Amino acid sequence: MKAKNIKSWGWTWLFVLAALCLVVASTLPSMAWGAMTGLRAHEMYIYPIVRVSTGYGVGSGSIIYSSLNEKEKYSTYVLTNFHVVSDAVLLEEVWDTDLQRHVQREKRSIVYVEIFKYGNISTPVGTLRVEADIVLYNYDEDMALLKLRIEDQVQHVALLSDTIPDVKVMDESVAVGCSLGFPPLPSVGVITRLNFQIDSLPYHMSCSQIIFGNSGGAIFKADTGELIGIPSLVPIVGWGTPITHMGLFIPVERIYAWLSQQHYDFIYNPDLTEVECLNLRNIEIRVKKGS
Repeated sequence: MKAKNIKSWGWTWLFVLAALCLVVASTLPSMAWGAMTGLRAHEMYIYPIVRVSTGYGVGSGSIIYSSLNEKEKYSTYVLTNFHVVSDAVLLEEVWDTDLQRHVQREKRSIVYVEIFKYGNISTPVGTLRVEADIVLYNYDEDMALLKLRIEDQVQHVALLSDTIPDVKVMDESVAVGCSLGFPPLPSVGVITRLNFQIDSLPYHMSCSQIIFGNSGGAIFKADTGELIGIPSLVPIVGWGTPITHMGLFIPVERIYAWLSQQHYDFIYNPDLTEVECLNLRNIEIRVKKGS
């Protein structure tokens, strides 16, 4: 989870938001919640969440796609934050003998994804550790897409609707991630703010408590189980104290827009196929290189 210093936000807004969260917390006992429970809750909220590591740090990710491709084998993708896997992307300056000048060259290292196994519904009993490639990333958007190096189907996939879910303040939310490197931990709260602008990008806020290690995990709409964002930022005060009930997450609108721009919209749009979308992407890349 990235830390964001409180001073850059402006004290007024943060006091208002903190007061709102206190009001929400004080009303929790009297409110009727719609969060799922039992096995269904585990399948929707917890089982799609994975632990992501690069050898330098640990974060979270969400399995968002696992379907047959044109070779009759399964393609599985994991969504996470770029800052979770940034250590696996290296830009180095090398001498190009043909161009007779220094050029930048990118190297992407393997990322490791751990899929958890459970006993008695919710007891972690082990992991399947899988190598994955970073197929997409965007530094400014703080998003990355990983493709697992396995060809078997992954059973539990986070629910991505083919249309953008309707989200409002006071909707119940569930945040899930590998806090401090632990197996996936869920926390329940409500949406407390929409479209909070940071570095000219919109974020939503939830009082579902999140902490370092949740980055790249998921925020779900509690009643439907739909993925509505990626936990990404947590405000800090003083010497670095995190305000865990003021978690900021990347809205699903930004996720869809990014995937669509990169021709990976087959992940959330069932009318599209992986092969046709990636063919379009390859054509576009060749055109850009030729221009």
